[in-house]
Amino acid sequence: MTWSKQFLWRFWPIFDILYIIMAWIVIAVVGAAAGFMVSDLVGIPFPIAAAIVIIVVGLLHFFGRRALEAFWVIGTIGLYAMYIILWAYVLYVKGGESLANLSAGLSQGTIGDAFWDGVRYTMYNLVVVIPALAFVDRFRSRMDSVIAAIASIILVYGAATIIWLCFMAYYPKVIDMTVPWYEILRELGVEWLLAIYIFWIFYTLIETALGMIYGIIRRVDAHLRLYGRGLTRTTEAILAGLSLLIAIVTAQVGLVALVAKGYGTMAYGFLLFYFLPLLVIGTIRLRNPEWRKELWAKV
Repeated sequence: MTWSKQFLWRFWPIFDILYIIMAWIVIAVVGAAAGFMVSDLVGIPFPIAAAIVIIVVGLLHFFGRRALEAFWVIGTIGLYAMYIILWAYVLYVKGGESLANLSAGLSQGTIGDAFWDGVRYTMYNLVVVIPALAFVDRFRSRMDSVIAAIASIILVYGAATIIWLCFMAYYPKVIDMTVPWYEILRELGVEWLLAIYIFWIFYTLIETALGMIYGIIRRVDAHLRLYGRGLTRTTEAILAGLSLLIAIVTAQVGLVALVAKGYGTMAYGFLLFYFLPLLVIGTIRLRNPEWRKELWAKV
């Protein structure tokens, strides 16, 4: 909250509203998906599976930041290890088809369409940056920040490029696949790799829900501390569990599908009240910390 005030001034509540709506959509989708995955794998009723996911999220928040960080580090290492194995196998088996489709110049739409879709996708996915900001205090210098930014770019866009190469082997039918990797692995008949994929995707779903909920909790805690109060570990765990419960319940009644249609609108919202102000005002204040200092001090 105090961070968004530094580039939005008194318009910071707009950013919070955008963040909470987007976070709710993400939490609802991944929370429900994680519950369904446990239900399908273990063969237990969905309500029990959802309760397990909620309890895990609540306990991790109760045990605090160290537990959350450990969970995220293990999840990231495991996810990328799984993807490296998956990419290597698919490209080994289907690399010829991928290169053939690339050489044939198969495509849909224009370069402009691709560019704008990429911009929109980036804008509403910038929401994931917010939870990560809670851990920037680990950086001890500007060089730490630069290294972290470069590593993030390589991990995200490097992975996206390799995934694109893998999917090109299944173009154009990959466009109509609901869960492409799941369907591709089923088609290849690689049960052991499919099992690894399902486990780490389940882990990642919980990881994503944790991050979004953590971002909300930190903003609530920051607001309460302005009035001399704050959240305890117990209240954080309860708030995390309730947030996930509400999201999963609303996902079942179809509200998420309705709100998800507004993803494009959310992208424009983040462009206007997050990306552009941060890029313009943030750059100015980074180069000149004293710029309009009295204005920002009044927020």
